[in-house]
Amino acid sequence: MPHHKSLTLSVSLLLLLGFIWGSGYVIARYVEQHGMPVLDYTFWQTLGPGVLSVLYLLFRGATWSALKKYWQYFLITAVLGIAIPNTNMYAMADRMPSNILAIVINISPLIIYPLALLFHLEKFRWVRFFSVLLGLFGIMLIILPHSNFLTVHFTSWILLALITPFSFALCAIYIARFRPPDVDSVMLSAGMLLFATVILLPFVLSYQPQKLWLPINFIGSLVLLRVILAAIGYILLFILLKLAGPVYYSLVDGVVILTGIFWGWVVFGEQLNGWLISAIVLIVFAILIMSWSNYKQRAVE
Repeated sequence: MPHHKSLTLSVSLLLLLGFIWGSGYVIARYVEQHGMPVLDYTFWQTLGPGVLSVLYLLFRGATWSALKKYWQYFLITAVLGIAIPNTNMYAMADRMPSNILAIVINISPLIIYPLALLFHLEKFRWVRFFSVLLGLFGIMLIILPHSNFLTVHFTSWILLALITPFSFALCAIYIARFRPPDVDSVMLSAGMLLFATVILLPFVLSYQPQKLWLPINFIGSLVLLRVILAAIGYILLFILLKLAGPVYYSLVDGVVILTGIFWGWVVFGEQLNGWLISAIVLIVFAILIMSWSNYKQRAVE
């Protein structure tokens, strides 16, 4: 494929994937405000894409021996990559504005670097350290009570929301260090989703077993739409990773932040103040610096 066509396709996929994932925060907040339990929503966002991934693998004629051989890997990635972060993220969706949630959730690229240093997967570099400091300063602009709604109570929800990007970052570090060499990405994704579904199912059944099925109404339609979008998102994820690599993919967080802010304004009338605008600029800029640094390092290697 010619370079300019490849670049155009990469940019298009990046924008589309960021738009899909950024839209998820608003859908989560809306359905939870209208009675959908958090665990139920998390379960469906895991089961739906998992089933679609399995159907794709069956169509491809894949074997399933990897699920048994690497069950510990799938279990850990399911807990760190889906069960904990997604449940926490959807629980926070009804506790804070969508624009702030989109900002806080998508700082995992800035958390990954300190963790990579801790686990000796990266060397110290001033540029990356500077980007982490920028991101932390951006988070502080959100947390510090400089506006009417940033109370101590609200700040506690933001701190809890940070569990999600921290868990995502831990999952990324684990995947980078222990990924099975003989299993492709689609199988790894399907296994992670299936294990996460099994983990979440008993909690959902013990919480409200009579409400496990999707309601046949507008809320149920939104949940189903989110399932379809999530499945498309996973497909785009693997295409983008193959086409442009993980460094370019990390830029999707900036698109997700802007999309979450846009839908928060359209659906809920959420407004930005000077502190939030400053935080957005700092965090997006920090992600860009981190991605640029990773790109330069890979070019050298």
